[in-house]
Amino acid sequence: MLKLTFKTNSILALFLILSILMISDISIASANKAAIDGSFITGDLCGHWTDARWQQEFTAMKNAGMHYVVIASVVQSYPGKVSTTIYPSSLPNTKIEQDRDGKPYPDVVDACLRNAKQAGIKVFIGIDANDRWWDSPADDSTWLYSQMNFDNKVCDEVWSLYKAKYSDTFYGWYWVYEVDNVNFKTQAQQSVLTNAMNMQLDHLTAANERLPFMWCPFMNSNLGTPQEYQEMWQNVFAGLHSVPGDIFCPQDCVGAGGLKIDQVVSWFTALRKAVDTKPGLLMWSDIETFDLSDNTSATIDRIVTQLKIEQPYVDDYITWEYSYYDSPYNIDPGFHKTYLGYLKNGTTETTPPTTPANFTAKLLADGNVELNWDTAKDNIGVCGYYVYRNGIKICKKQVPILGRHRKLNSSLTSLTDVYLNSNTNYSYQVRAYDFANNISAPSSEVTINTGNIPLLPNKVSAGCSYTISIPDCTDSTATKNTKLTDGIYADSASIADSKWDGFHDTHQKPRDVIIDLGKVMPVQEFIAGYLLAPKTAVFLPVDVKVLVSKDNVNFTDVGRFPRPNLPYDESAAAYKYRYRLSKPVDARYVNFRTIPAARWFDEITYEDEFEVRNNVTSGKK
Repeated sequence: MLKLTFKTNSILALFLILSILMISDISIASANKAAIDGSFITGDLCGHWTDARWQQEFTAMKNAGMHYVVIASVVQSYPGKVSTTIYPSSLPNTKIEQDRDGKPYPDVVDACLRNAKQAGIKVFIGIDANDRWWDSPADDSTWLYSQMNFDNKVCDEVWSLYKAKYSDTFYGWYWVYEVDNVNFKTQAQQSVLTNAMNMQLDHLTAANERLPFMWCPFMNSNLGTPQEYQEMWQNVFAGLHSVPGDIFCPQDCVGAGGLKIDQVVSWFTALRKAVDTKPGLLMWSDIETFDLSDNTSATIDRIVTQLKIEQPYVDDYITWEYSYYDSPYNIDPGFHKTYLGYLKNGTTETTPPTTPANFTAKLLADGNVELNWDTAKDNIGVCGYYVYRNGIKICKKQVPILGRHRKLNSSLTSLTDVYLNSNTNYSYQVRAYDFANNISAPSSEVTINTGNIPLLPNKVSAGCSYTISIPDCTDSTATKNTKLTDGIYADSASIADSKWDGFHDTHQKPRDVIIDLGKVMPVQEFIAGYLLAPKTAVFLPVDVKVLVSKDNVNFTDVGRFPRPNLPYDESAAAYKYRYRLSKPVDARYVNFRTIPAARWFDEITYEDEFEVRNNVTSGKK
């Protein structure tokens, strides 16, 4: 956001303002509107960027009136492992980060600062992110205080390497640790947090390395109230050694789902009140420009809504992260073009795409339904398509994010609907939408009957014993060795049903359920049950794959379950995942490996039955 002040009778000041606005290609009206002022950026996105690529990114940001970039962290640490850096560090127990191909990063920090200096962008340096933070940090002050001592050494090293070289560009520090509204509710926990932050602030002051200091907490409305969070931060601020110009920058949590968009006002009102108890402390917003529910970029209309809702409470905006979700060099440029249109005109454009033509539905042999349609047209570009089943939206097919690892999504004009019921009519339609979420008229409706969807006849896993890598955390008295293979399914889509088996892991470790079939035999079809109950923060797994083995030592990955197309009405439902190999393979041990959706603290993934089937006459029934 352009922060310009001038005396109305000063011709020189007016000239300067007009010059800056012309350079950034933004109308003068945009100087007073809610607008993004920068972006976070991570090493795994920009690690191998050339200077030319950096300049592309910074030019796009400058054209959108942005002034800041935040390197998410220059060090990444894990308990018991060597810390990795994105700059050449001489600190003990550190090494330069490598990408997934094993290629070491160059000096990413210098590349960022060097190009930011040329572009006139200010840089906040994210210090360290230790994964141990997510294990109740306030209850382990010994670890946290020790970590602050290490992070202070990181600050000293980064300062010595870069501050003199990029004195104006190296603008601030970013405290990477994300404070939540769960782990810091008691006065003792808040005291630990305050002490830890002061260890960093006091060190920077004593070492003459003090710059604007930013931190970005988050919240989940299911786990507390705005008033509780306000009180917590007021307690922390009372003892915090901040100085005027430091930045409290809460994530608005709209993209990750911690807050619904109509809850933002009450939470930001409370947090603004807390900030106002600390003279000189600024409040920015960390705008989330993504939709975590389906890992897509948010359309620009939603981002503009976030900006305008939060404008009365904040001094500026940063984003997580424009450079990834909206950059014209990392996704379809329609996002950036639509956002620039908002800056220029004060509103997002309103022209919808054409209706998708030639919409068809085809029943596949496995009972799934394949949908296809023609590409729609739009004045700026088609962002994607909404697919509806029986009048309820079940899927968003959106333009792919180029991403950090250069993997693109599948075709936008086709969809396979899975896990349908036998002998059931399903009606489908599709609508196109653009980058401002203008939506086309619906396509013609197509109805299809699934007919009989037979399973392979022999359930060879019935009553078999199994081992699990993460135990049931919802029912400590349950019999573990047959609960997931006894054929008794939950009666309802509710966590109150004891037949569901729940597990939780803060670090999103996979849960292995390894079924022992008793002997080597052919296996071909696999079924797994999972619960979706969004109103109680229960979500389907990120990924479920099947691995098989003859000796319980060497496992072979034979495939993964397709993800179901979920209704967007937040209704609770039980899902039976089905996956069938084209031909059987021999195995005694079958591993259902589930990677949970760990978006929030204490979230539990609920599993039901696991089945292994074949078509062999002599198999167990």
